[in-house]
Amino acid sequence: MHAIVVGGGIGGLATAIGLGRRGWDVTVLERQPQLGAIGAGLSLWPNALRALDRLGIGAAVESAGGRMPERSGMRAADGRYLSRVDLTGHRLVVVHRADLHEILAGALPPSVTVRTGVEVADVDALDADLIVGADGIRSRVRAHCFPNVGIRDSGQVSWRAIVPDLPITSGGETVGPRGWRFGAAPTGRGVYWYVAAPGPLRTGSAEEQLEELRERLKGWHDPIGRLLAATDPAALLHHPLQDLHPVAPMRSGDRVALVGDAAHAMTPNLGQGACQALEDAVTLAALAPDLGRYAALREPRVRRIVERSWQMGRLVGAKGRLTGAVVRTAARLLPDRLAASSALAVTEWEPPAPATPAGAPR
Repeated sequence: MHAIVVGGGIGGLATAIGLGRRGWDVTVLERQPQLGAIGAGLSLWPNALRALDRLGIGAAVESAGGRMPERSGMRAADGRYLSRVDLTGHRLVVVHRADLHEILAGALPPSVTVRTGVEVADVDALDADLIVGADGIRSRVRAHCFPNVGIRDSGQVSWRAIVPDLPITSGGETVGPRGWRFGAAPTGRGVYWYVAAPGPLRTGSAEEQLEELRERLKGWHDPIGRLLAATDPAALLHHPLQDLHPVAPMRSGDRVALVGDAAHAMTPNLGQGACQALEDAVTLAALAPDLGRYAALREPRVRRIVERSWQMGRLVGAKGRLTGAVVRTAARLLPDRLAASSALAVTEWEPPAPATPAGAPR
């Protein structure tokens, strides 16, 4: 059986690996002139690592990443912990997006062919037993199948970068006034940091944007100032925080399936975007060509996570002083064990058992 995967990002390559390992012939169509990934750090929670284990590359990805400190949590701008999360005994890795992408590309089996520089203009013209839309938040495949699904803007923006050779001893997120927040974590290439704040999207140079961040976060606890001071403007990424609303159905008929951001792009407030794409990939690979079962398993879960992430962003990113104070007070009063269980609850997922072999009659 033959599958065409539109998009050579994380979800697309993971899907190709899974299908190829089950005996499918797979063609990956990537519109960029070569495979590669632009970005900074990605949080891979235990659910994502189980998915990567199913693909045979979990250990390689863990080796390439950095482990979150076992004691993490939410802090105030002055450094006081509002809540703590004990991650002892839990697998949680932060990896550079490019490293994960490289490992995925290196794991493609011989039955997978990658064609770069291919722009898919007509989905109906694709001829295969299975078409997988893995082409991101602005998916051509999704737009063809479900034109009513739109991009929803949160009103917030983010900055991200990786700073090499500056070790840190703590991780987690710091919430400050007026909806500003900062997070940091170690990766295999240095420290990944991000800032989320109210929009609009800035249009100035990277140097001007960094200067704004340094001024806005002046006086926040260490190592925030040192990380911003050490950031190369060329490494700075700046994007709006958006999701899809409504979440798209994850299949169209018995031949087209969606994975990752093409179906359920989400705001990053739970650190689950890449994790859910990997869950999609191994679930689809295990169950194809039964797209009905794939959609039935995936749609309720991703809808809950997209909505929970959206609501979390609305709370911790609230611009009002009163709302911000309420959030910080609630976090401080929440027992540590409940904070940990809340953070880890979404990661309680296991890959499904494979269905009948891909070459068996339908």
